Amino acid sequence: MKMLDVDIQSSLTDTPTSWAYSRIAGTWETSMSTSELPTNGDLSVGVGEDLVLDAGTWHLSRDKHQRPVAIVEPPVTPMFQQVVAYLERKPVPQSGSVRRADEARAAVGVCLRWGSYFALLADPSRPDAPHIEDEHISQIDDEEMARMNIEISAAVAWWFSLCGANDRRYWDLVDRALAYLPLGPKTIRPHRQADMILACTVPQMSAELQRGWPPERLASDLEVAGNHGIRAIANTITLLAWRNGPVETVHAGQYVGYSMGSRRVLPQAEKAIIRHAQGGLVAGLKAVDYLRYDNAWPPSAARVLPFFHPQIAPNDWSYTEQSRRIELPFCQGDLKSPV
Repeated sequence: MKMLDVDIQSSLTDTPTSWAYSRIAGTWETSMSTSELPTNGDLSVGVGEDLVLDAGTWHLSRDKHQRPVAIVEPPVTPMFQQVVAYLERKPVPQSGSVRRADEARAAVGVCLRWGSYFALLADPSRPDAPHIEDEHISQIDDEEMARMNIEISAAVAWWFSLCGANDRRYWDLVDRALAYLPLGPKTIRPHRQADMILACTVPQMSAELQRGWPPERLASDLEVAGNHGIRAIANTITLLAWRNGPVETVHAGQYVGYSMGSRRVLPQAEKAIIRHAQGGLVAGLKAVDYLRYDNAWPPSAARVLPFFHPQIAPNDWSYTEQSRRIELPFCQGDLKSPV
């Protein structure tokens, strides 16, 4: 077998796809000509011996400037729902009382580490991407970040809805996640904005903010809060627990394109991202409980309004999407296929 020297132009033609990807070498190997590069395929992530997640599909295309890109389509069933379905097929393990930290570890495992596109970027079975250790090089594209924001927030909203609606199913799911998923560190540090998150649940805060809200926005914001209250809260928790954290170090930096066939999140970065997210979910889960204890769950529009505050809320995040397609530019000189 000879190592493939990929030709950009010929890679976009309709050709046979009888290729084999070497995860060890990180390259495509073939005895055929370079004009036979695969043009589409499936994306998957192995979690364990009995769980392989469908992460979507890809196909080669060109962007508006005629540069080669991979179009990555999300799976039909959201990744977090695949994780939930897997866990709920498992026996419920025996367990004692679950600490808040363990509850948050379970939530992050289902909603972020394994239940989102992040699982693909941190997949240890893939070879390391070029420049993965260079902090000045971006390892995550903006469109990949948008897909993860959406997927994680949708999963967190589902998690919050379940914990406020079906205690038995919820705690069984927590126990299963703790027993059957690889999860993050057991020691969780307090999130630096935990007090601000919890302050959003105080009735007096809601009333005070409503009086001082910009009049031209109040009606429209209350309408969104009323129609998408739990997702709005999940958006804010996801921003603070995930997006405004160590993942920015991996995302930021010089743009050189991306290698989809490779791992782009190192173990130490993964650990920092997950630990930060766990701290944020501890605060988020407490906030849900505070609203429940105050008979404000599901929350009214007025009780959601503090989570819209510009100091903590994201701008222009979706309230309905479960995932999103990606147009991913390749690394210069590196057209490894996105498997």
